[in-house]
This record gives sequence, structure tokens and C-alpha cells, in this order.
Amino acid sequence: MNGTTHAVFGVAALAGAALVAGADPPAYVYPAAVAAAWLPDVDNPRSTLGNGLSRSKNPILNVLSRPVSWVLRTTSFVLVRTVGHRTLTHSILGSLLFALPVYLFLADYPNLSLALVAGYASHVFADALNTRGVPLLWPVGRPFRLLPGGIKSGGAVEVAVALGALMAALYAILQLNPSLRALLGLV
Repeated sequence: MNGTTHAVFGVAALAGAALVAGADPPAYVYPAAVAAAWLPDVDNPRSTLGNGLSRSKNPILNVLSRPVSWVLRTTSFVLVRTVGHRTLTHSILGSLLFALPVYLFLADYPNLSLALVAGYASHVFADALNTRGVPLLWPVGRPFRLLPGGIKSGGAVEVAVALGALMAALYAILQLNPSLRALLGLV
């Protein structure tokens, strides 16, 4: 799946999880869900985060983003050289290794914790729809696919699936925000 599809799945996962949990996440945690949805691909140096943050024309933003970019590129290099792409970061073990510190260090911020974990999990779920599947039981076992044959990355079916996820996200967000429904005249 491409970065845009993962971003949509991240937002949909957060909105859906919040709806199920009865939480009311503020708008500022949705970008965290998107970033977390991109995180499993940090093991690929050509991915959105694995390539580091793009250079901005603003010198102040460049100075601020350079350390984060360096960490992302270093992490990407280490992961691709040690475990490879779509291994640890796309497994149950990788998801747990991500979720545990999130809950330990961000326990006082339940909405942010939910956004990060839902976003990360959405990436693994979305890639399980892909033709390659995901190695859920890594380092043992074969890749797991949710659909026989899977969905080709970058194809028209991926766009349709992303649009479906977007519709589910919008529905959940409207259910979470009665004032937004009223503002749009959907009461």
C-alpha cells in the first residue's frame, strides 16, 4: 500500500477505535495516527519516514527537522540491513514492541496513545490486504494475507479500498462529533 492509503487507514483506525472505546480524541491526535501509520515502513529507506523528512525551503524548519530526519534514516538503514523490509515492523512482535513503550510512557495521554497504537496497527492490517501479506508471526511462519491473492499496491483496487476506508473514517468522525454533524446539517 502507498503512503496515502496508510494515512487514510491510520485516521480510520483512530476514529473507529475511539468510537468503539467511547473516547473523544481531539483533532490534534489525528496527525499522530497518520505518522504512526507510516512508521512500520521505516525499515524501507525509500518509504515516507525511512527517507527522513523532506527538505523544506524554510531554514528554521530544516534545522528543527534535521535531527529527527537523521534518526529516521539511521533507523531505516539499521533495520533494512539487520532484519529487512516487512519483517519485524510488520509482525505481532513489532506491534507489541511499539505499543508497550507507548502505553508505558504516554499513559497520561490516552488519546495520543490510542492514536499511535491504532495508526501502527492500521498499517499492518492494510498491508495484510496486499499481495505480499505480512509476516504476523515473524520470525517464524509464512506471510499472512487477509484476501486470497491480495490487492496489488498502487492499483485501482487500492484506490477503491482507500476510498472505502475514508468513508468509514468520515462516518466514525461524524458519529464522534455531534456538533460537527449539526454544523453540516446532518442532525
